[in-house]
Amino acid sequence: MKRCIDVLLVSVLLLILWACGSGSSNTNSSTTASSGGNSSGSGSSGSGSTSGTTGSTGGTTTVTTGGTSGGTGGTTTPTPGTVQSVNHIIFMMQENRTFDTYFGMLNPYRKANGFNIGDDGKEYDVDGIDDKLTKFTNVDDEGASFSLFKLATACVDDMTSDWLGSYGDVNRYDFTPKRKILLDGFVHIAENFAKYCTTGCSSQTSFADLVGQRSMGYYDETFLNYYYYMASQFAVSDRWFSPIASKSTPNRVATMSGGTTQGLVNDPYKDDKLQDLTPPVGQLPIATIFGELDKAGVSWKIYYTLTVGNCLDPDGDCGTSKLSAFPSTSFTDFQESYKYAYAPVTPGVCTPPTIPSKQAVGDSQNSFCIDPTHIAPLSQYYTDVANGTLPSYAFIEAGYGFNDEHPGNGNSILAGQVEMSKILNAFMNSPSWKDSIFFLSYDEGGGPFDHVPPVPGHTNDNTDASLEITTDISSIAVNPDTFFPCAESINPTTLVATPTQHCDLTAKDPGYDGTDAPNVSGFAAQLGFRLPNMIVSPFTRRHYVSHTPMDHTAVIKFVESRFIGPTAHLTNRDAVQPDLLEFFDFTNVPWAAPPTNTATPPPTPVPDTGATCNAAALQ
Repeated sequence: MKRCIDVLLVSVLLLILWACGSGSSNTNSSTTASSGGNSSGSGSSGSGSTSGTTGSTGGTTTVTTGGTSGGTGGTTTPTPGTVQSVNHIIFMMQENRTFDTYFGMLNPYRKANGFNIGDDGKEYDVDGIDDKLTKFTNVDDEGASFSLFKLATACVDDMTSDWLGSYGDVNRYDFTPKRKILLDGFVHIAENFAKYCTTGCSSQTSFADLVGQRSMGYYDETFLNYYYYMASQFAVSDRWFSPIASKSTPNRVATMSGGTTQGLVNDPYKDDKLQDLTPPVGQLPIATIFGELDKAGVSWKIYYTLTVGNCLDPDGDCGTSKLSAFPSTSFTDFQESYKYAYAPVTPGVCTPPTIPSKQAVGDSQNSFCIDPTHIAPLSQYYTDVANGTLPSYAFIEAGYGFNDEHPGNGNSILAGQVEMSKILNAFMNSPSWKDSIFFLSYDEGGGPFDHVPPVPGHTNDNTDASLEITTDISSIAVNPDTFFPCAESINPTTLVATPTQHCDLTAKDPGYDGTDAPNVSGFAAQLGFRLPNMIVSPFTRRHYVSHTPMDHTAVIKFVESRFIGPTAHLTNRDAVQPDLLEFFDFTNVPWAAPPTNTATPPPTPVPDTGATCNAAALQ
């Protein structure tokens, strides 16, 4: 689920605690739960080439070998016909949509427009729902049955794909390893989320759909005209999953860390409130791709769309708190971020490479320190992309709660599509186009239906044999390290259960019971559902569709392989990801001239007028 402003403020408070020397637990100490099978580990801020988190039976080691392109916007002389032609990789994740709810109807659109035939003359089809509209139904708790249907509104009520919800989507009541793969829980989960989510679990407080029907809805090119064009002209994967069977924060943490949350299945701050423990657990002592790139001398930058006080939102409003201008980025959940953005003990006194926020971003409060060469507002992305000064790796944070496409609170998918068209069109029309790749995906499924089970051994249960898909998610469903999901610690005197740094399963959660699949197989028991995506680059094969299983950490592996070396990895999860080379033709460069410069440029996105935003009018 989206990172609401209160969560972001928690992250800022963690920075303050860290600055005062009381924010993080000792990074060399371990936290052991009284129940559950998690191995306690150690980590350190800024861990890199020979570090990792090692549990009682070992862990993972990051290997950093090979050459780099250093410096901001640094490039290497390209080697024609190889991945060395790529000097810049951009990655962005919007929020909470499954593949089927967005791209399930791609096939009819692709065929109608002749976008299903690649340059090699082969036909490429996605594993969608155009041939399955009457195959799947879900029943609500009152016995009403709902089939797949086309949504008539750009706004729907919030949903959830938290740890319990994700397992419940696959089978409402059975979480064991041999459970039947029913995909019968989407409506049930959405219904109960609307009825019982009154405090804390969503920023939405009132719901129009109290039966869960919205979870079975899908879109097509009627609303998503820009996305359908781009995903069809360039390349798309119909086997791109989220790394964790849970909501946004665990998946964003796992993405930046190469696949691990070190045992946590919930948001460590909003849900687990680790900052309130005694002693408090501050920023996560987990290695990230950014620290790994730093140690290898490779340039990177995070571009943030909003601040914690929404100072950059479309309405131009700004909060009144001292840290309202602080960047909204998941990176601040990690100890490694403290080198680049923090609230200092003495306002205006910063440690290089950071500088005072007033100087860096015009913050009138001058309340924090930031390194603008590594963390900068989205406006700097437009400058960098236009000037050809992108870093080797760029990560763009979504406009949380405004144009991130997250369901709920009147958030329109059209606002997100408009925002993404600006970002992608600027990229395609820039000098940066010639040697860059842009990966767009969504952090997690969010609750809408998807017909491809993210369960090893069952990926193709509902896939038409004519697609000849033989791959299975088991190739990437490996545990990132030795940390398994495990139960909260129980106080022997009060019998009160409390999350720890590595354990946060409650009694209702899959994995709490010893016979549950996560207790047996850990995070490998189930991944998150498939996600919409597109790979936009001059090197992208035209109209290509991949059926190779991957998750977000495949992009991390691609960055590592290109800029550090082929054996570089943060965890066991990013190590086993596919190399993604199938998406590209580095010899012929199919899109040397981007579609914006052709006779059939991308369409103007359907405008976000507000007229199509009515969560009560689903059909």
